[in-house]
Amino acid sequence: MISNPVLLALLIAAAGGVGSVIRVYLTRWEGPIPFGVILTNTIAAGFVGYIYSGNLTQDYLLIASVGFAGGLSTFSGIAKAGFDFWHTGRLAQIFISLAANIVVPLLALMLVMYWF
Repeated sequence: MISNPVLLALLIAAAGGVGSVIRVYLTRWEGPIPFGVILTNTIAAGFVGYIYSGNLTQDYLLIASVGFAGGLSTFSGIAKAGFDFWHTGRLAQIFISLAANIVVPLLALMLVMYWF
């Protein structure tokens, strides 16, 4: 257990920074829909499912889930893709991307929690 709240906040921030840097590289994978955004959200959801299936203390859960997984996952990437699709008239891709960014990460979370 980490008794110093400042240290806990710094560890969460550091883990979030690591997750954010990984997200920057993974979200470069684009195509008809933003595959990189779907990938990062899926990895983050699966990671959260994995760590919550274990027996980590509350502090380490915060560092891993709020910090790392929070930095890795992105809602702004989904919003940006939707904005771009809207302004280029690709309305079907908005709904496909949105559905994929909701369904695929949730399935990853549930499957990982089921297996572990």
